[in-house]
This record gives sequence, structure tokens and C-alpha cells, in this order.
Amino acid sequence: MKLRSAAIVLAAAGALLAAGAPAYADPAAPTFIKSTGNVRIDPANPRVGYIPAQYRCSGEGGLWASVKQVANRSRDPRLLEEGSSRISAAWSDSHRNALNCDGRVHFAVFTVDQLEPYYTDEGPAGPKSDFFGPLRLGSGYVQLCLFDDQYTDFPASDMVFRTVA
Repeated sequence: MKLRSAAIVLAAAGALLAAGAPAYADPAAPTFIKSTGNVRIDPANPRVGYIPAQYRCSGEGGLWASVKQVANRSRDPRLLEEGSSRISAAWSDSHRNALNCDGRVHFAVFTVDQLEPYYTDEGPAGPKSDFFGPLRLGSGYVQLCLFDDQYTDFPASDMVFRTVA
């Protein structure tokens, strides 16, 4: 009987580890964020995209998620530079995605769109949809920037080219 109980406990612990989640929340565990797959375009609105990601944060958290594309939808290295919105044909982003900053690893799909205003050196210039086109099949530069109690001045971030489909 003891052997059976031990096997059940080991199987449950193994399932938690296989799922990528720690068995307990550790608020001191390192904060991270990582894009885990391709950006999916919303079939009803191509100005909306969905970015799958894995993350861990603690305390108060905030996220900025972004996808930019150049006109030919290639992996243009200029998108890696500061101010790359000037060469972007499509740009969807959001500061509005909810996070669960309980010290555990989470998988989520973050939404980006063109609802937030486009800011220039002179201030807000209007909705992004006035300046940028829809997401299209090809490559996009994904930026995920996560702030929490461990990252208050500079974010934990993941910046990578992903397929936009």
C-alpha cells in the first residue's frame, strides 16, 4: 500500500514538472518572458494578432507586447533599431494584457492591436490604424517587455522575429 501511495505522489509531481509549472510559487524566482510560437492574425480583424508566450513574474506586473512588419513582410534587421516604427508598414501593440504575477510559470496568449495611440516626438498623433496597415503573412518582429517587482527600471524582455500567419 505504501508503494502505491508513493507512486501516486511521484506521478503527480512528475505531471507538474512536465507541465512546466513549479509545485509551489516562489516570489524570488527569476522573472522572465519568452515568445513560444508564431503570431496568429485574427481572421475577423487583421490589425489584431495573438502572441503565445511563457512567463513568470512576482508582485505588481505590467506587459508591453508588440509586432512590427515592414512592407515586404521580411526579417528586416532595421526593425531591431530604436525608432523602427518609421519603417514599419504594420504595427500592432498593447499595454493592456493581464498578467498573473504569483511567482509561478504561466503560459498565455497576448493580444496586440492598433487601438492605442501612435506617439510622435510631439505627442499622441492619433490611432495606429491611421498610420499603419494590417498584419499580413510573413515575418514580424515581436517584442515582449515585462515589468514586475524585480524589474522596475528595465523590463525582462524577449525580442525575436516570428512567423506571422
